[in-house]
Amino acid sequence: MPLSEHEQRILAEIERRLLEEDPKFAHQVGSSFRAHLGRRLKLAVDGFLVGLVVVVSSTFFENVAIGVAGFVLMLFCVFLFVRTMRRRATVERPVNGPAAPAGPAPSVPRRQGGGGVDAWWGRMTERWRSRWEERGGQGPS
Repeated sequence: MPLSEHEQRILAEIERRLLEEDPKFAHQVGSSFRAHLGRRLKLAVDGFLVGLVVVVSSTFFENVAIGVAGFVLMLFCVFLFVRTMRRRATVERPVNGPAAPAGPAPSVPRRQGGGGVDAWWGRMTERWRSRWEERGGQGPS
């Protein structure tokens, strides 16, 4: 569950204070967590490769169960990799948020309310509905 803006500001303030009061400790904790995430990425890649080897070798053993187990291992490792990359992206984000660009503001306004699949799906549904109605179709009742 994502943090609200208020909670993000509180967390950023806590991080800023920690960096001011004890920068050595903050750096040590941050670097050990990044190293942990790096190990998890390597584990995910290695697990994916092992799963691939198991899937390929299952054809030689002519055993479907071994192939399915290798495929499940590959799926799990992809999930682990993506999850770890997302955590890594949130850890490496600047404390004060993204810096504003020095140049002129972009001409395309950003949508409020966040992104994600739900927002994308809502936009696609609205586009589809408007195109359908433009072509003379009846809207949903």
